[in-house]
Amino acid sequence: MKSLEFAPGVWSALMADLHRRGGGWRESGAFLLHQTTETTRSIQAWLPYDELDPKSLNYSYVRLESSAFSRLWTICAELKLEVVADVHTHPMGPRQSPSDRAHPMISLAGHIALIVPRFACGKVMPRDLSFNVYLGAGKWVSYFHDAAASLIKLQQEVRDEC
Repeated sequence: MKSLEFAPGVWSALMADLHRRGGGWRESGAFLLHQTTETTRSIQAWLPYDELDPKSLNYSYVRLESSAFSRLWTICAELKLEVVADVHTHPMGPRQSPSDRAHPMISLAGHIALIVPRFACGKVMPRDLSFNVYLGAGKWVSYFHDAAASLIKLQQEVRDEC
């Protein structure tokens, strides 16, 4: 299983954005993107669901209209980015809901769905999430705790010493 790497600063900014968009009381989510020319899957940016479909967060769960996917692919082509995975928040733990399992955001085998607990409140670390890989035909494999953390790599920011 190939891991997901987050470019410096992306992880903390993403978690803060998910929490802000959900307001601490509803789910929010985004597609995770990387440059198509890269050989690694280092996430450089994200595209929030509510920017693709302003009504996506109006429910107790995340819901995207089909037109959001047309916008997603257009934006990716314009920016020369590729969808690597998706991420969304849950109120409690990081387990997939029956709806998550039945309706993957991208239903291609190998697509990754991350689930962030507690609406991304507080300091969220990779071991807090679930790392879910769609196998196709409605089947998934899920990783939790240390197994999830081993698949989510946070690149350290390079800092000059004073």
